[in-house]
Amino acid sequence: MSLSFPDSPQPLVSLGQIHATADTVITPAGSWPLAQVNVTTRDQTSTTTHTPGWAIVLTVVLIWFFLLSLLFLLARERRVTGTVAVTVTAANGQSFTDNIPVGNDFQRHDLFNRVAYLQSLIGAERQRTAY
Repeated sequence: MSLSFPDSPQPLVSLGQIHATADTVITPAGSWPLAQVNVTTRDQTSTTTHTPGWAIVLTVVLIWFFLLSLLFLLARERRVTGTVAVTVTAANGQSFTDNIPVGNDFQRHDLFNRVAYLQSLIGAERQRTAY
């Protein structure tokens, strides 16, 4: 799937409904110059650990043969659920917030890396327009 932006270059980074080109941030609420926005995040995810079902089944089945099968109960799996709120605030006071769902650690870290990249683009554009 490719995004089509009339009369503008393809986005360098996309965060849900927030897209950034070399000089513009595009959201459903409007488009703003890159140097005039701030991007913030709010992590609303939770991480829990559980004993997986396969470990419980193997313990119940093998307990009659091996007492060591109780070690299967030490197996743990991590689950990450929730959203990360990404807010773009323009210099004129307008803002747009997108709650992006996160299902695992990789998606969460990828989203924060994309936000860091967008913030570096904003800093570079501010540096470029300051001179």
